[in-house]
Amino acid sequence: MRTLFRAALRRSSRLAKGRLLATGAALVLLLLPLSPGTASAVEPSVPYWVVPGEPGTESDLTLAGVADRVLGEARRAPELFELNKGRTQPDGLALTDPGQPIMAGWVFILPEGAVSGEIRIGTPPTVTPTGGQQPAGQQPGAPPGGGQPQPAAPGTAQPAAQVDDGETLILGLRPVTAALLIVGALLVLAVVVLVPILLGQRRRTAGSARPAPAPGSRAVLDRALRQLATQAGQAQVYAALLGPDRVSLRLAPALPEAPPPWQARQQGAIWEAPSWQLDQNPDDTAGLPLLATVGTVGGELAVVNLGRAPGIVALTGDPAASMRVAGAFLDEIGRHPAAASVTISLVGTASPPWSVPERVRVVTDARNVLVPAGNGAAHQSETLRDHLVVVTTPIPPAELERLGALAAVSDGTAAVLVVGDAPNAAWRFEADADGSLDVGVLGLRLDRPTPRGRLVPGRG
Repeated sequence: MRTLFRAALRRSSRLAKGRLLATGAALVLLLLPLSPGTASAVEPSVPYWVVPGEPGTESDLTLAGVADRVLGEARRAPELFELNKGRTQPDGLALTDPGQPIMAGWVFILPEGAVSGEIRIGTPPTVTPTGGQQPAGQQPGAPPGGGQPQPAAPGTAQPAAQVDDGETLILGLRPVTAALLIVGALLVLAVVVLVPILLGQRRRTAGSARPAPAPGSRAVLDRALRQLATQAGQAQVYAALLGPDRVSLRLAPALPEAPPPWQARQQGAIWEAPSWQLDQNPDDTAGLPLLATVGTVGGELAVVNLGRAPGIVALTGDPAASMRVAGAFLDEIGRHPAAASVTISLVGTASPPWSVPERVRVVTDARNVLVPAGNGAAHQSETLRDHLVVVTTPIPPAELERLGALAAVSDGTAAVLVVGDAPNAAWRFEADADGSLDVGVLGLRLDRPTPRGRLVPGRG
């Protein structure tokens, strides 16, 4: 009985919190129409960009330069001009000619679909109008000379209250304000009734709902790639950068035309999109199965698609560091749901210095990977589809050549990773003893790791 009483008390407490939240939201809705400056001219939430620099100074940018910076195309300057022509800027000036100077601090309204790390979403700042305002210290309705308004004669009818522009007031309010007040009252009823119901449904589904991925996480990239597959299946991604608020894909070959929300850069070699505009489906079993994290570029997570290598990927440099990188790649790919259908084979004669996942098949002879038992030579071209081969021991050059050829014709579904150099390697990653990795062949300048200590002279 005591347990039931406590459960009922907790339930009533949650309902009370829901009603309190609903009441607070209702009060906000009621106060909005009564707040100073309520008008139909308030701009809605839109994408906008603020010209950098010291406000009041002339910017180095032209209108075409602004269009190139925030829209990616200078030829869209006329579109930008039409959106902002005659709009009062925070310094009181306005854009009236496409060729006039651009001032720092100006706010440009952008077209829908505009994407850039500098773009803001919300109500753009503007200047407060100075004309038509009541002088400070003067009561509404007082004559300009400062005299007192004359009272109406007794017994005469009082005229309806008027505002300065001749608009009749309703119960002391502008018609727009009165209409908003009525709408707010209706919303109060809807909020008070619906919010507790919605809160209850949210609690019931909270246990099964999956949280949204953190910015810069692998889940964001998986969702971006899934959306890309439905929009542009011909786009071949070989690397990606994941920032706090964007995803940047590297394509080969380049595609100049990018579907929204993607924005093409460098003649289509790079596609970028804000993370919040990407697919929010939580399914993480889709995407590219052979993605491996290689480090960061400017603080953004850098990931490469080993399946896009046209042959062998060789890990050169420090042998111990190369082996650690191979283990990290194998562990990341082996654990990701998108690689559940990928066969992973480890070719080596000695145990590696890291634990081998249970799903990894360990063989000592690469021929067991090239020609599976029971298959003839006619099936050799299919042996590396949906397959990751990690070679940690020297093997004959002929077998290396065969592995590279099979990886090259796998349509991006297979990868061959060799610890050490391979004469026929398509990509070479050089690992340093300090933990850094050079993937210069892919055009990514990775950040060097922060030293964990310093060397003391005279000590090994």
